[in-house]
Amino acid sequence: MDADEKLAKWAALFVRACSEGDAGAVPSGRAEPAANAQYPGVTQAARELLQAVDAGGVPAFVTASLKQIAGENGVAITDAWTPNEIVAAIRSKAGDGNAGGPKEAPTPGAQ
Repeated sequence: MDADEKLAKWAALFVRACSEGDAGAVPSGRAEPAANAQYPGVTQAARELLQAVDAGGVPAFVTASLKQIAGENGVAITDAWTPNEIVAAIRSKAGDGNAGGPKEAPTPGAQ
């Protein structure tokens, strides 16, 4: 499926959601999270972060708060990590099965 087809599919879902009177619903193309998603093994702040991400609120950039939440939950990050990688690592600590962190560490001096 090319990019135009993906956009058309998303737009159709969006228009249908809006026409059904649920203007706050923006389809993401992924399964809806469980209404009472539990995240054992992480702090309350981490649970709130994961619930916000599940609702479609992925952080745009790494903030001091995101770094603090990661640290409080035993996730040692570097400046190279993206918000999505940090969230995935926290999610992994919460035990929901998605491994986190960068896919591969950059090799110094590699081109």
